[in-house]
Amino acid sequence: MIMMSMIHPYDAESRFDLALSEISSELIQHFHRLWLQVCSNGRLPSRADIDPNNFKRILPNVILVDIERDPFRVRYRLCGTRITEFCGHLTGRYLDEVATHDVWSTAAYLRQYEIAATQARPVFSFDWMVGRLGARYPFQTGIWPLASDGRTVDMCIAVEDYLKLRRNDVQSSTALSAH
Repeated sequence: MIMMSMIHPYDAESRFDLALSEISSELIQHFHRLWLQVCSNGRLPSRADIDPNNFKRILPNVILVDIERDPFRVRYRLCGTRITEFCGHLTGRYLDEVATHDVWSTAAYLRQYEIAATQARPVFSFDWMVGRLGARYPFQTGIWPLASDGRTVDMCIAVEDYLKLRRNDVQSSTALSAH
């Protein structure tokens, strides 16, 4: 259900740490409902609580990351095929080692994961990719914390929805596809 307060994808600037009510992506809304279902008694779900059979349609848009602390780092554990299509092969790499200015802002995404990990809450954002001829294509992201012990976030799961974007609309990033 789309609400009046949601961002229209073609009228907004990049925005981070949004309220869920500002996200129009059905994929993100759907995964958030599933995540809430596995939260219990004030405890965060663990990776084992997340059953991919419950969201098969979303799997191409899923990112699973390990959270490292001291220093804070994000390591890509798994990336769905749609993520790889737009961002290259990230699995096994660190966010701070792969980000380029033409695809995303390292600091903004690192900050979102840090908020999810330290505040143990979901984080939502709206951003853009720049196309071959300078056109801007919107996408939305949700990041949810996971905790093996129910409290200390050690992983996050993200869903990126590229909305109507097609792979041939954007240039490939040499920094991302080089690995």
